[in-house]
Amino acid sequence: MKWAIVFYAMLTLNGETKEHISWGITFNHHEECMDFYARNKNELLGGIKTFAKNNVDPNAVLLELGCAHATADFEKSGEEQDPLVTLKIPLWLGENT
Repeated sequence: MKWAIVFYAMLTLNGETKEHISWGITFNHHEECMDFYARNKNELLGGIKTFAKNNVDPNAVLLELGCAHATADFEKSGEEQDPLVTLKIPLWLGENT
């Protein structure tokens, strides 16, 4: 099992909300994640929107972005890894924030 503080994004498409997490940038503490977000907010939001457009659906809408504690078993494959995401701290809650 591996755990880390990661970025999570909540995307909606056709009324269905789905959570995505990124293991690409990990942190040891929520504070590190929050500081990184503060320094790189525009780049992160742009990257997530590009990811959604290219990998989810061009009509997907970003609802929320934040830091969370995630645990997964990378010895397993595919959906068996099924990460457990807890301790979410929302940092961005839509276009009006």
